[in-house]
Amino acid sequence: MLTVIAALSCKNIDADVMLTALENLQKSSRQEVGCLRYELSVKSDDEHTDYVVSEQWASDEHFEAHKNESHFKAFGAQITGLLTNSSIDVYKSIG
Repeated sequence: MLTVIAALSCKNIDADVMLTALENLQKSSRQEVGCLRYELSVKSDDEHTDYVVSEQWASDEHFEAHKNESHFKAFGAQITGLLTNSSIDVYKSIG
């Protein structure tokens, strides 16, 4: 099993577009085979909005298939130029 933590930031002016794109990605991703959990969290300050996506996938293969899905690629196109910061960490479950 894999746990994926994605942290994304954008300027507040782009927050509505980013949230809509993330909500669409979440909805479609939850329907994928091998998706065990897909949660979205948000916080904002005066200038930026930060999002954390926490995902669990049954296997490496399921996560790789997720990255090739049309909704994942559409998400990437929708947020092009909006991100001010991002990181994606992938963890393998132990035990």
